[in-house]
Amino acid sequence: MKVTLFRGFSFEAAHRNMAAGAGSASSRLHGHSYRATVWLGGSIDNQLGWLRDFADIKSVCAPAIAKLDHCYLNELEGMRDTSLADVTRWLESCLRETLPDVERCAVEIVGDGQFNPVIQPAGRQGARLAQVGFWFAAAHLLPVLPESHKCQRLHGHSFRVGITTSDAQELLKRLEGIYTRLDHHFLNEIPGLENPTSENLSRWLWEELAAAGSRPHEVVVQETCTTGCVYRGE
Repeated sequence: MKVTLFRGFSFEAAHRNMAAGAGSASSRLHGHSYRATVWLGGSIDNQLGWLRDFADIKSVCAPAIAKLDHCYLNELEGMRDTSLADVTRWLESCLRETLPDVERCAVEIVGDGQFNPVIQPAGRQGARLAQVGFWFAAAHLLPVLPESHKCQRLHGHSFRVGITTSDAQELLKRLEGIYTRLDHHFLNEIPGLENPTSENLSRWLWEELAAAGSRPHEVVVQETCTTGCVYRGE
């Protein structure tokens, strides 16, 4: 019995897309959250009833994913232009050395890739509140951490921001300018974000909006789909 298995992974990395034209946003230092999927094919073991243990696939792929995670892709040996096609090629080439039954790999970027705000009801205690959510892609590092900590290395994320407000339309007028300052940039170079943790970024967003005349009820910043920070003012 022949089957194809697939296993998903995630990693956070910074890069400059050298395949993009000079002066484009993608050629600037920025970062993303990435999803990688690995497909393996072959005949199952009739006694065990499977092709491979998913835990074994994870352990075999782990060294390659670890090289990609919390790194600057342009510095990886064998990487060419750090486009999605190039990162996919690099991963597949790396895995074939230890996983000969790999059929193919795919790498995709998490997030919208453009300013595409979504308004949803917040439903807080009967109040007429809405959350305005959007994504942006950026690089950062946390310079005060020990060198042994992975977040002290240059890397990046697809950040998701959710801002709860009583006037979503008014908030939208302020957000695109803020998005432009953050998206496809190196956050540490932005005044006030020299140590751009999720906590500091949520407060920075609150203060920028307040300075522009908006008063959010809540700011949520997520670096990954499983981690985030909620800020409701001092």
